[in-house]
Amino acid sequence: MQPIVPAFSPVNICFAANGGYAPYLAVSMYSLLCNADKSRLYDIIVLCNNVPEESLERLGKIAAMFDFCSLRFVDMSDFHLTVRDRHSSYITAETNYRLAILGELFGNYDRVLYLDCDTIILGDVSELFDIDLCGKAVGGAEAMDIRIFMYTKKSFFIDDYPYNFGGYAGKFMGIHHLERYFNAGVTLFDLKKCREITSADAAVELLNRRKWVFNDQDVLNMLFNESVFMLDIKWNYTTNIEHAYDDIKMRHILSDCRRSEYGIIHYSSGRKPWNSETPLNSYYHKYEKELQEELL
Repeated sequence: MQPIVPAFSPVNICFAANGGYAPYLAVSMYSLLCNADKSRLYDIIVLCNNVPEESLERLGKIAAMFDFCSLRFVDMSDFHLTVRDRHSSYITAETNYRLAILGELFGNYDRVLYLDCDTIILGDVSELFDIDLCGKAVGGAEAMDIRIFMYTKKSFFIDDYPYNFGGYAGKFMGIHHLERYFNAGVTLFDLKKCREITSADAAVELLNRRKWVFNDQDVLNMLFNESVFMLDIKWNYTTNIEHAYDDIKMRHILSDCRRSEYGIIHYSSGRKPWNSETPLNSYYHKYEKELQEELL
């Protein structure tokens, strides 16, 4: 794959998708552009594999509604071969494409904001893109499910032996600052700093060493646990916070992170607004409906 040439000097956004997630990417991208600062330019790159032509055309129509963005697609079929088996029940192999951001493909970029497709963007992401990372390589928000795992003493079986997440992170991942374990569904990469630490090849090699619980999210946390700037949770407000808050016994562990205003809502569990009733799904359905009306 040849390095991508930046479309202009903009806000650089990266998504990753397969054919199954393309409809949800469409809604996420639409919400992003609806709430974007119209005085800025947005260079949107979609890393994709097996996305039908009609879905690509639909995404192109969405981008054409907004004269301040560029949309391009990168075929990741070759890269896919190196990560194809790294997925779990609701995490697709395509999420691992974000490791390619660390390589030559983005060699002409200094900063990239990666977003999962199961997000709704309610704030202006240029504000997030511009955040000073204070010399750190990446910006990410705390993964709130780790607090939940630690409180509930959830077990993870590694090599047929149960570990709580703290034991798993310490013994297998070498992570001792669990408070800095971030959810990679929204990750801001300072690529100059990242290149001083690692590369895409090294990241993929690490991914393939074992079957990690959270795939490339674990890999990114291993690589950048010592060089992550913790973002306010409003920029990656995962709906597991709302799920857990319904349990009175658990509210105290989440009291400092609950929000009523959101920059980005992330439907991070297997329960998505398109397949079940889930907290904050009205935001997704609002943009889904508006988009359908726009495309009529």
